[in-house]
Amino acid sequence: MRAIAVAVIGVLLLSAASPAYADTIYLPSPQSDQLNGFELFEALGAARERLPGSLVPGDVTNDELVQVEVTGDGSVKHVSDRQRIGLTGAGDYDIREAGPALSAIALGDEPPVLDFGDVVWQGFCPGNRQLGAELVLDPQLESAHLPLRATVSFAAAGRQPAAHVSGTSLSGPGTVSLTITNTTRQRTVLPTAADAPALPVAAALDDARAAAQAPAVARLPTIRTTLPTDLQVTGATTRRAIQIVPLRLNGTLRLLPSHPATAGGASRPDAVSLNGVLQGTMTFTLATKGEGTLELDLTAVPVLEPGPLTPPEGFRSWRAWAAAEPSAAERRSALDLLVQTAATGARASAYSPYLGPELGPAGRTVFHYVLPRAASPVAPTRPLRPRLVPIGLAILGVLTLMGTAVVVWRRS
Repeated sequence: MRAIAVAVIGVLLLSAASPAYADTIYLPSPQSDQLNGFELFEALGAARERLPGSLVPGDVTNDELVQVEVTGDGSVKHVSDRQRIGLTGAGDYDIREAGPALSAIALGDEPPVLDFGDVVWQGFCPGNRQLGAELVLDPQLESAHLPLRATVSFAAAGRQPAAHVSGTSLSGPGTVSLTITNTTRQRTVLPTAADAPALPVAAALDDARAAAQAPAVARLPTIRTTLPTDLQVTGATTRRAIQIVPLRLNGTLRLLPSHPATAGGASRPDAVSLNGVLQGTMTFTLATKGEGTLELDLTAVPVLEPGPLTPPEGFRSWRAWAAAEPSAAERRSALDLLVQTAATGARASAYSPYLGPELGPAGRTVFHYVLPRAASPVAPTRPLRPRLVPIGLAILGVLTLMGTAVVVWRRS
């Protein structure tokens, strides 16, 4: 009896020292699942590999270059998606992507087919196959989905206020302002809790930090890749938060001078670098010295910033932090950071990949913004003038033939 009592007391002491994690919270799922109806089908009991959409024999890599032409007031004029799909494994493939696409030009031997706007790839993969196409998308529909908005204004020297540029030609010196706004911001409700186990949270944060520090950032981590789907916690509840996809900007805004280089040397274009991580709004200014053509070359890639994922108090890793027995408040803070990271990846899945989210996590999407290209000059043509002599001879010839035909008919 004494031994049983000691064992019971030991169990009670262990239970008191270690919190009981009786609740379960679920981390945010990729928004691409919602857009493609995956969550609805899973709620009905269908496995993901049995869902309608695409059938591939093996792994898939989906790289996309989304090229966007914008006018000075931010209107989207043209959107295309240069998509390259790498297939592995032997077998038939049937890929259907919801565009809607207006046209498709093959970049290889296997062209896609447009079916009511859907992009359809069908064929046989002998082990490795590369598919590619230049897809033209509807600019009005895509303008509401693209991850950033860019506007360009110009204030001529000594004149105010600035106005949106209507083209790419500037008539004189002044200041060009490029304003870029991240449009991925979205209000949401995220799960949280009073307490959570340190080690599972730390392991997931280490994985997310490794993805953020990777030199070639592909797609952001989600519960479909490296993050856990759920966690055991105590005191599960919710909190209001913001989902946003940080965008790494890289590029140049420059003015190409209208006049050729002078005898004293080559004329260098006015330019400003467009670098940084965009979470809200950024404005870049360019001082111009004279006439010229304005050019925008801007790329944006979804990224996960490594700074917020740095372990606290100088720990080399989150696992080392967990081994130091952090307090309940510290564990709760780490849990919120993990859930926020999952929310960022979930939101990013609506943009990368831009098409074909059911193809898997491999690949990357790059957004490239430019100003509308100048129209090709039309070669002048001489005005058309009637040539009286040839026309008169032609009429005389016709009348002669008609007269001859009448004479032959009468003699027959």
